[in-house]
Amino acid sequence: MNLEIFSDFKLSKTHRLDRNKIYYGFIHNFSSPHTRDAYKRDLRKFVGFLQDHFQFIDETRVEMAHVVAFKDLLIREDYSPRSINRILATLWSFFEYLIDLNLIEKNPVSRVKKYKIEKIVKTQDLSDEEVSHLMEAIDTDTPSGKMHKAVLTLFFTTGMRHREVSHLQFQNLDEENGFTVIRYFAKGHKEMVHPLNPKAEAALSEYLLWAESQGYSMKPDDYIFRSTKELGSGPLDPKSLNYIIKKYAKKIGVRGNITIHSARSTVIGMLLDKGHAIERVADFVGHKDIGMTRAYNKRRLKIHQSLGLDL
Repeated sequence: MNLEIFSDFKLSKTHRLDRNKIYYGFIHNFSSPHTRDAYKRDLRKFVGFLQDHFQFIDETRVEMAHVVAFKDLLIREDYSPRSINRILATLWSFFEYLIDLNLIEKNPVSRVKKYKIEKIVKTQDLSDEEVSHLMEAIDTDTPSGKMHKAVLTLFFTTGMRHREVSHLQFQNLDEENGFTVIRYFAKGHKEMVHPLNPKAEAALSEYLLWAESQGYSMKPDDYIFRSTKELGSGPLDPKSLNYIIKKYAKKIGVRGNITIHSARSTVIGMLLDKGHAIERVADFVGHKDIGMTRAYNKRRLKIHQSLGLDL
């Protein structure tokens, strides 16, 4: 095995453990490049703190007091409460990993106090009427319009994240009990199965019929959504997806910061408006924490829906 790949952190070994190898195993167990970069950045900060203030302490000897001292450093450096909580969450996950490796018995982060922060998602959503108008504004007589209709209909009927849609491959399409379904792994390696809404299936079929007529490759590992101008291109990037939704939002006169993530927020609001239990909605969109689902809901409880009126 080439041990140079473990040298990201450039840490000295101790007589008990190869620290670089440990950090590599933790970080590279996550598939998302964004997650890897974020965890690497947080851990570098903590490693630097240990080296500067407790140079004879390695990761297996860290105690709660060391973590509290690190938290105090972050406070002095004007880190926001939200950032501090995120860094502490990274450390908690890392020390849980050390427990799994039988290198430590207790997680020193477990009892460190975190800030209580209300979860707020700033993503702007759309009303049901605006979604209808947006879909009607798409000209499906054009190749790009067919693709835009298929992409946006899928977003507004599944609540999927942008990467989950942009990286869909033909092998993700399946059939179950007479329904066309999408099988994919969501954030956190959670396996998801979504039966296609009839509107999404119709829009996707129209787009794929056009793509097939143009000679698009449709092998299992080919991406479903690609540029209509470049047959061999890779998946659509976030900028392209945001351009698509902003284009039609502007066309129907919707103002504000509309992004492709607005579709996810809209789906959550729609489902809760229809009276579906928040637990079911959280499961549908792949949220582990119901609090996050609640934070996404921009459609606050209407006065006539107050529970007090049922008493």
